[in-house]
Amino acid sequence: MRIAMTMDGAALESAVSSEFDTSPYLLVVRRSETAIEAIEEIADLTAEQLAQKIIDLNCEGIITGSFKSQQAFDLLADACLTRFQGAGHSGVEALELMKNRTLPLIRNFAGTEGCSGDHH
Repeated sequence: MRIAMTMDGAALESAVSSEFDTSPYLLVVRRSETAIEAIEEIADLTAEQLAQKIIDLNCEGIITGSFKSQQAFDLLADACLTRFQGAGHSGVEALELMKNRTLPLIRNFAGTEGCSGDHH
């Protein structure tokens, strides 16, 4: 399983970015091995370009912070990527919480517990 992570730094020990749209780094992690497959500087991408990049990298989920762009959120949701709220954790912590099924899901654009539309 490949997981995208928007990060404040280029290592798993770095913090998960608090906002998807302004993240400086994208890490792609193979969950079964906790091995980093790709590290990319993404500060110059729009939120929509970043969402499409994550889809093109065949990721099954994303660990990130909140969304400012409804279109980026919808692109990821429509591609059936599981969205996890990892802000406030390091990448290592967020992956462990996800493994233990205790990392909260981002169910809707607003980031609330409710579900809106078909974006699960």
